[in-house]
Amino acid sequence: MTPTTGRAAPDGHRLAAYVADLELEVDRLRKQSQYFRQAVQDAVRGITEGADGTADPDARATATLAAAADLSALLQDLREPPGYHPAHDQVVAIAVRPLAEQVFRWQQRLAGARDVQLRLALETDYVEWFPARLRHVLDNLLSNALRYRDPAKDESWVQVRLRATDTGHELRVTDNGLGLPAADRDQMLALLYRSAPSRAAGPGVGLAVVRLLVEESGGTLTVDSGEGQGTTFTVQLPPYDLNDHLG
Repeated sequence: MTPTTGRAAPDGHRLAAYVADLELEVDRLRKQSQYFRQAVQDAVRGITEGADGTADPDARATATLAAAADLSALLQDLREPPGYHPAHDQVVAIAVRPLAEQVFRWQQRLAGARDVQLRLALETDYVEWFPARLRHVLDNLLSNALRYRDPAKDESWVQVRLRATDTGHELRVTDNGLGLPAADRDQMLALLYRSAPSRAAGPGVGLAVVRLLVEESGGTLTVDSGEGQGTTFTVQLPPYDLNDHLG
């Protein structure tokens, strides 16, 4: 794998990044499976509990249709274009808008954050990159933004911005959430770093792995954050050709 403006990473780095890709994929599929199973159980329970012979028939019908619509939307989001798996290592032209929207909807469900808005500022609709790797980047950055939203603010939003640059593409994920104290900023991407008590405690492994994947691909990942002012992750994606692959 060689970006058109860079050099191939050492074999050890490539192997570590590929293993990280697979681990993120397994974790993603596990979470999807758990969520889908719970969603089906909740829908069936809701329909069953409303069918006891005393509930209003119109209300039961409305609840059934709503449950069916939710499950239909869930199934639609489970459908993925071919090639969106780490085993497929070929660069493709990725339609960023539908990918970002799909990933955001999933992360909204997992975080229970239905009221958070997604704002897309895409100066280009496509980027030629590795689809599974880009999805893992979006998965983790959007998950972080939703997890650390600020409940005290009247409106919560996450913005995904993409623009072409002289050296490839710049992807920015910005939120207006809790942000980070200055003392924590430099540690944000450190492996096994745990957040301060003001944020939900948990390992920073996901963000560290994202940084590994981006840097192994020849790019960079930086973070800018202020306490109470939200967080911005900036990913510099080096250019690749459609005949490039993770080899």
